[in-house]
Amino acid sequence: MVIFIGLDGGGTSCRAQAELPNGQRTPIVTGGAANIFSDFDSALHEISATLAQVIACARALYPDMAQIRTRIVLGLAGASESDAAARLIAALPYPDLSVCGDIDISLSGAFADRDGMVLAVGTGSVLACQRSGQMQRLGGYGLILGDEGSGAWIGRMALQRCLHARDGFGVDGPLVAALRDRFPQLADIITFGGRARPADFAALAPLVLEYDRQHCPVAGGILDQGCAYLLRAITHLQNGAGDMPVAPLGGLGPALLDRIIAQGNTHLLRVNPLGTALDGALWKARHSAGAQE
Repeated sequence: MVIFIGLDGGGTSCRAQAELPNGQRTPIVTGGAANIFSDFDSALHEISATLAQVIACARALYPDMAQIRTRIVLGLAGASESDAAARLIAALPYPDLSVCGDIDISLSGAFADRDGMVLAVGTGSVLACQRSGQMQRLGGYGLILGDEGSGAWIGRMALQRCLHARDGFGVDGPLVAALRDRFPQLADIITFGGRARPADFAALAPLVLEYDRQHCPVAGGILDQGCAYLLRAITHLQNGAGDMPVAPLGGLGPALLDRIIAQGNTHLLRVNPLGTALDGALWKARHSAGAQE
């Protein structure tokens, strides 16, 4: 008998849950940031502590835990972009454990083993689709090299447009005026830009959406540019399969996909995800265990 454990780890926090053989699940246990690429040691600590807590929860629900093995799937930010996954597996004391990217478990959570695509847009942006069991990913490379259309990208573009307007090189508007109020001096913007993390830029994205609703041309132009990239990415991944369902994820995914569809792309089949990324990690744990039994 197997206890299935899934963990969803990102740059802000991680969440884990166990599922017993009878289908009963433990409460979700939450830990700290778990990006194994940007901070391996801290991520290892948080993952170890979170797994220990969720196993303790499982023991409380199933006292005969000593006779049961665990099957663990970790879906982690940074796992697809580095060799840190192998280091993590070697450092953790669990023999039946696998590591994949956080977008992998998001895709499994949204569609299980069905064909489909996820548009995951929050602080960063990444898309992925699966077709006949094969996954293809696009983007998710961070703000410096990518993450077009993301919250961080939107916030950075807003400050860039503000600077363009200051130089007489771009259009002024209500969004620019609001940013000038927030950053009265040129040095304020430059200092912020030099120190800001992607999450700090992303904190400006709601302001852009707010002024877009007020028909600010600067805000609308930024969102249109981001949506144009996301539409190209969707079309590329569809590869001619225009009926492939698309599930929006993240804080901005639903709003941006709705905007893309409202711009005349009514052929896109927008669907709600079946479950969360954590559900996807548990699904992968059950599926891989079943394949091995």
